[in-house]
Amino acid sequence: MAVPRERKDDHLLYADAVGSRGKSGVWFGEREAFQTRQHEVMDAVKDQVNWVALENAVMAVSLDPPGIVVMAPNPSLPGIIVLADGATPENSEQLKSQYTAIVGKIMTEQGLTIETYEDEGQNS
Repeated sequence: MAVPRERKDDHLLYADAVGSRGKSGVWFGEREAFQTRQHEVMDAVKDQVNWVALENAVMAVSLDPPGIVVMAPNPSLPGIIVLADGATPENSEQLKSQYTAIVGKIMTEQGLTIETYEDEGQNS
């Protein structure tokens, strides 16, 4: 029996293992260029948020709403993962939205395409 895919709406580029096969060749073929772009985005994010150092990531600290957000290059595809924890679901959602918008703005300013993939209920 088919199992629905897990919904992942916490990062800018979503692809599951099945749906990303077509992109994986591009990713591995152009990995160095994508990683350079990811680092440029992360450096620009640091200029716009209060953050603490994490290896290969940025952790932003927010007072309004209170919480933390970790932003890191997606290790398997081009893009930036945004994870937020605001102690309550409402704060977490607000933080995720706020910091995803910051990353998206920076990517747009750098001329990068932002792709989001919604779960369409397809398992192929």
